[in-house]
Amino acid sequence: MARVYVSSTYSDLQEHREAVRTAIRRMGHEDVAMEYYVAEDTRPLNRCLEDVRASDVYVVIMAWRYGFIPEGHSESITELEYRAAIDAKIPVLAFVLSEDQPWLPKLVEHSKQVDRFRTELMNSHLVGLFTTTDDLARRVAESLHVRPADATVDWDVYRQAVVDRYEFVRLSVIAGTRDRKPARIPLTEVFVPQQLLPGRPEYDVPEDEEVEAVPADAVRVVGATPRQVLLGGPGSGKSTLLHATMLTLCHPSAPPPGQGLADLPVPFLVELRRYALSGADDFVAYLENTVQDELGVRLGSEAIVDLLSSGGAVVLFDGLDEIVEPTARARAVDRFRTFTTRFPDARVIVSSRIVGYDDTELGLAGFDHHTLLDFGLREITEFVPRWYRHYTVENDDRDAAGLIRRITENPRLRELAGNPLLLTMMAIIYKHQDLPEKRWQLYARCTAVLLEDWDVKRKKIDTRETLRLDFPIGADQKAEMLQRVAVRMLADAHSGEVNAIPYGPLRATIADYLTSQYAKAPAEARALSTEIINHLRERTHILAETGDGVFGFVHRTFMEYFAAGHVLGEFNHRKADYDWLKVDVFGARRNDDGWREPLLLLIGMLSGQGSPVREIVESLLRHNDALLFAADCLAETGQVAAADQRWASGLLDKLVETVRDRPKRMPASFIKDIVASFCRLATFVPMSHRTPFLTEELSQSRSTNSQAAGWEMSLAFSTNDERRHEAIESLHSGSSAVRRSAVAMLARDWPGDEEVYDHLIGTLETDGSATVCENVLNVVAKNWPMRRESLLPIHLAVSILGIYRIAEHLSVEWKGNIEALMVLVYTTEHGIHLGDFDFYLTIARRLRSGWGHLDDANSFLNDIAKNSKNINSALASAIALYLADHQLHDTSEQLHKLSEDALEIELSRRSELISAFIAWIEDFPFSNRSIRTQIKLVASHDIQTARLRLSTE
Repeated sequence: MARVYVSSTYSDLQEHREAVRTAIRRMGHEDVAMEYYVAEDTRPLNRCLEDVRASDVYVVIMAWRYGFIPEGHSESITELEYRAAIDAKIPVLAFVLSEDQPWLPKLVEHSKQVDRFRTELMNSHLVGLFTTTDDLARRVAESLHVRPADATVDWDVYRQAVVDRYEFVRLSVIAGTRDRKPARIPLTEVFVPQQLLPGRPEYDVPEDEEVEAVPADAVRVVGATPRQVLLGGPGSGKSTLLHATMLTLCHPSAPPPGQGLADLPVPFLVELRRYALSGADDFVAYLENTVQDELGVRLGSEAIVDLLSSGGAVVLFDGLDEIVEPTARARAVDRFRTFTTRFPDARVIVSSRIVGYDDTELGLAGFDHHTLLDFGLREITEFVPRWYRHYTVENDDRDAAGLIRRITENPRLRELAGNPLLLTMMAIIYKHQDLPEKRWQLYARCTAVLLEDWDVKRKKIDTRETLRLDFPIGADQKAEMLQRVAVRMLADAHSGEVNAIPYGPLRATIADYLTSQYAKAPAEARALSTEIINHLRERTHILAETGDGVFGFVHRTFMEYFAAGHVLGEFNHRKADYDWLKVDVFGARRNDDGWREPLLLLIGMLSGQGSPVREIVESLLRHNDALLFAADCLAETGQVAAADQRWASGLLDKLVETVRDRPKRMPASFIKDIVASFCRLATFVPMSHRTPFLTEELSQSRSTNSQAAGWEMSLAFSTNDERRHEAIESLHSGSSAVRRSAVAMLARDWPGDEEVYDHLIGTLETDGSATVCENVLNVVAKNWPMRRESLLPIHLAVSILGIYRIAEHLSVEWKGNIEALMVLVYTTEHGIHLGDFDFYLTIARRLRSGWGHLDDANSFLNDIAKNSKNINSALASAIALYLADHQLHDTSEQLHKLSEDALEIELSRRSELISAFIAWIEDFPFSNRSIRTQIKLVASHDIQTARLRLSTE
């Protein structure tokens, strides 16, 4: 371990110093710096010089300030430290800020001393010119690194670096202040896991109700299978889920991960938009470089390869949708396949937006698909109090209960709150003012906060002071610049990345704005644009440097909002040119995935300023492929003119008819999207005289998907009380699809309601559908957590096949719960006379995995073997119990071979293997008394009789 002295001026390089010191410590060295005496330029000189002479390495960082000159000296402290290192013959590593790197003018000192000292450092001891903070940290780490041949990677250091990087919510900068400081909100303390629905979004779920997917907690699902794709809409929390997974695996005090990641693999994150921009050909090389550059930890490709090969890693690829250029996207997908082939034991998780995702891209490579669902009321009521525990403002009189009440009382707010990003924005805005009910208005409020310099507002400082310009630039002007940037990003998206713009085009875009709006000369506009970029990046927290010289919005949603704002401004500038809007904007871009969200936000803005939108919607309806998008556009406005109500009602009917007359293979997800659009419209569009008849007709369809759609549409116009009553009544519907929908609605809208709980439990005792019962058990576990221990020992009225599914569900979701064990026991006993060898083996395995520590689980299987009159059942039960136990505790290859053969052989030959199995285990030294009892029971039967009976059954 080396002592490394870090020397520089302080006020202009504070963040750079911290990054360098962190990199030094992560390498196992000791950093020696002024922060240990006093964090300012006027530090104690004698102490500094003593520490320099006692160091092993001297690192000097130079930007554009010379620094404090102590009394009695002609040189600054930084240069005096440098001279002391030279005199003591200590190795000097000099890092000088590149002249091309943008720098705040107030941090530039124009003096001969600065020029002289920079020149000397570059001529004598220069290691490298640096640009950003991360670039400097990487260069320092590289120059300090000396790797012994037998060195090993300290993965704990890497895990701590991950925690340091992802510990706080990314958007916490918009959360206002706590004691006049930016809020730092720990992600693990506010993170609420979403529900994930297994399956690809475009997969047409078969009409067989026994195979319908059941949602599950994201924590349990992520990593449960080796290859996964997580799909979700804008702001659905895909990246946050991956960041939370990283912290779960690295943070010592984080909640435990799900069973799939219980072995705590080392996580790696690849942001695919940055990967695409890097031009890297190999994921391993990219991981090595980004870990070094961003986390300051040097791993080495060999260590990464070893970890991936051994199965000790999980790689999280975030944002496949953000690679939009077809060739670049195909190349990335091809590299996924190569990566998984090269490292078959490494777990891989990919996230993407649903829109524009082709499920064949990774589905054919063996990836499982899961779709993130919106927050229900349970998740909302859990998230808001957690957020407000960390976020307060002065004179705070708005609390979590007030926000939750506003959300639950207003259907439009309830709809918005289902999106995690929008819910976060609502929690922020509500602290300061009442909530708007439309999505674009939420974005407008949040961006207004982001673009207002808080210090300027509080201290009433002129914006010319903060930007050092000879003309004022306020929030409106910043927004106009960012609108141009957003449209430039979308226009250049064909290059591969939708939310990214290199520094050159960014500066040119802002310079063009200054030229057109302020009549600045081109050269002056380019110079001013550099300062404005720094201000937007450092003071507004809305534009971030996402790569080496590449910028992007902190969230893609903000880019989409600003792009919509730009088109709105152009429409107004064109004096409401509807032909341009209908043909060149909505018509030409209706199938462009990158423009879908901007167009939805745009039509909301148009409606908000009083511009009629019927013309736009009607123009979309003329295209055969745009019905759903047209309906979504109208739903986004949240209002319809009185003169257009009849027309809008006709659009509702057209949606119902589309499902009714649907092609045979219409994707189930498309039906759900139509239902969602219908329900949104129903909040402000009246039904026609035909609507009730159409929804009733649909609910009587032979298709289970259509039945559920018709039922949900029929309730869209009901009050909350009416919907609750109808949902409870529908738990006894003749359609299993309707019953499933009723269970989902009750759990989503009335979690914790005791009467609803009682009705759901009653359903378990009467419903013969395993899927319905599994849904009920799932929602009870999630939405009535305090009632888990009071689950009555009931008997589920399901078939033998249904018991398989219920056993699997209970052993995972209700693991260790004694009441759930009793439910499984009672339900299984009902079907004992129908069971066969495979049935008992499955039940035994589930009992072992879910309740292996309980005597009740063992005694239940003992009773089966003792009381059964069928020798087949007795043999099967004994062997099932034995195998279940030794699957976990025995490593005998011979035992496993015999048991596997016994399970796979045809029934006519199974008796020989069972006899051989029994003969082999009779002399085996058992420690479990119950197993010895089973073996004696089986052995007491005449083997020849057993063979005869088994061969004739």
